[in-house]
Amino acid sequence: MENRALSDEQLQIIEDAIKDVSEREKLIEYLGRHDVVGKEIFAYLNITRAEIWDVIYEPVSYDVFIKRIPIYFYHSDGQKGSVGNFSQYAMGIYEYYADDTEYTENLEKLYMAVERMHYQHMLDLKTIFNYPIEQTGYCSRTDLFMQWANYLDLAGKYGVSNKTPKYFIVEYNYILERAGLKPIIYEIKEQYSGEYMSRTGNVIRVEGTFPFDDNGNPIMKWIGLDVIEPTRIWGKVDDRSKGYICIEVNSKTAIYGLNCWGSNDNGEDCWHRLYVGPLLIEFDYKKLKECRNRENLTQKQVAAAIGSAERTYQKWESGETTPDCIYLLRLMNVLNIKEVDELTSVSIE
Repeated sequence: MENRALSDEQLQIIEDAIKDVSEREKLIEYLGRHDVVGKEIFAYLNITRAEIWDVIYEPVSYDVFIKRIPIYFYHSDGQKGSVGNFSQYAMGIYEYYADDTEYTENLEKLYMAVERMHYQHMLDLKTIFNYPIEQTGYCSRTDLFMQWANYLDLAGKYGVSNKTPKYFIVEYNYILERAGLKPIIYEIKEQYSGEYMSRTGNVIRVEGTFPFDDNGNPIMKWIGLDVIEPTRIWGKVDDRSKGYICIEVNSKTAIYGLNCWGSNDNGEDCWHRLYVGPLLIEFDYKKLKECRNRENLTQKQVAAAIGSAERTYQKWESGETTPDCIYLLRLMNVLNIKEVDELTSVSIE
């Protein structure tokens, strides 16, 4: 085919992105002869780290390629605040999607998001590729990158001028609610193996990435914690919204965590009980009988084993009275009960 003449706008994109004159002329000549641009273009132009595009590049028409030239030819200088690039976010997609079709579809969404950021929202590529890293401390948080792209689209719609808010997760949720959309709920972080909180005295501490308001208070409606009747709640986060929340508990406090040990079987969110104050716990006499029957023991045998009168034990099983802490521990030992939950229920549930 005859060499295609590129438009002034297309030539300007190429000139702005490629400073080497010979490389630029070589690319213009190539684009003039090809309708579709394949992976070979990167090796043809001797682009640094061309091998990465073998993984994250899909052939596109020449006009789409030209529009994306700033993305392909962007180089981070590796200095503080300038370490991000497109391939990092593309690899984030690659690691998540095993299916080639899903990967290709989501890679295209990423390209289109960067294009909107650059051409529509007028952000330079250094900002585009590094702002999510500044917010999270990670180079491949494609999920937050796409949230930011959505934030920018909504910000344009609602006249919000701040394109790079200091605390992104807060401003993003504000604009989601303004648009009538569901905000992001930030779940607490597992601290130890299967443990989601630590306790010192009557203060319980949970860690994670949390939204805080301008006064330094946690925005609890956006946090995966349901706290009932606390004495007080406070906390602290850094510039990346990572930190902790402290809950001073009392005898009537109850704390539930969202999806701490997974969602329901149908995939729906599940609230798990993390702490319940003693005044909310009730002895369940029906469970006591179930546990005794499970161990094939008589009331007389259990009473003898724990050192109580048989009539006293019978009153526990009938619900007339409840055992104190000492007898409760003895019952757990005799009936092979590992968790006190097996003999108690929570009055607020």
